[in-house]
Amino acid sequence: MTSEKLSYTRTIVTILLAFIIAFPILIVPIQKATAQTTHYVTISGFAFDPQNLTIKQEDTVMWTNNDPVIHTLWFVRISDGSTYLLSEPILPDTTWTYTFNDVEELQYYSFDKLWITGFINVLTAVHDIAVTAVETFKTVCGKTFHPIDIVYENYTVSINATVENQGDFSETFDVVAKYDGNIIQTIVGVSLAAHTSKNVTFTWDTHGVAKGSYTITVEAVLPTDVDPGDNTKTHGPVKVTWLGDLDGDFDVDEDDLWAFCDAFIDYWRIHVKDPLCDFDDDCDIDEDDLWTFCEAFIDYWKSRP
Repeated sequence: MTSEKLSYTRTIVTILLAFIIAFPILIVPIQKATAQTTHYVTISGFAFDPQNLTIKQEDTVMWTNNDPVIHTLWFVRISDGSTYLLSEPILPDTTWTYTFNDVEELQYYSFDKLWITGFINVLTAVHDIAVTAVETFKTVCGKTFHPIDIVYENYTVSINATVENQGDFSETFDVVAKYDGNIIQTIVGVSLAAHTSKNVTFTWDTHGVAKGSYTITVEAVLPTDVDPGDNTKTHGPVKVTWLGDLDGDFDVDEDDLWAFCDAFIDYWRIHVKDPLCDFDDDCDIDEDDLWTFCEAFIDYWKSRP
């Protein structure tokens, strides 16, 4: 790089050092959900309450007998009238529970009092997980591609994904992150209750990755999934390029210099942070990031033929 360019860079450095005046802020989101699998029926006044139930396979129903007499429940298939199940006698002030594993449409009676009727529709329960979101903290990962003495560089990209259990069973499964088909990381044994979601985070170490634009893919692996089409989600492009290349055009030039100047000033004046300029990922844009950019700017031009 010419002496004029070096002088120009030193002038920008001197100007930027005047704006160091603020503090970083970190916000962490929290998310939680629950699922229900047990249903309750009261036998009172010689009637079932509720009379009609729609449940899923492997759901449990508990009957509570509040009548002063014994009730024995007789379940028949609506399709052909055949007997499906006969309960044990339910004494007054006691309960009886049953877990329904078969898909059936049933009508049931109190065996000795056939005018007391109820209905249960057992629907198919499914295994269904999905990847609903993928994002990266940065869209450009800067690194050096020649052996020079750099002050600081961060070769890693954090990848955040949201996985959701949209099915009716608790699931344990693996989640895999890839770049252009190459495995970045596998998180083994992610556990989710039915109808809940959670965030998982991958770290992509870009040592040995060539300059280029890459597509990130996150896949939740569950062989029994009824809807595998939503088990995979992509994000990108994410560019691996020279340290200091803020606009992702695979060089470090005056456009990147002015972009860093703007980001530095905006951070210290109005507390707006461009994550691409936080080279050391310490949640601010300070003199450490400034010197890192200046070293990267100079070393990029030194490396050119």
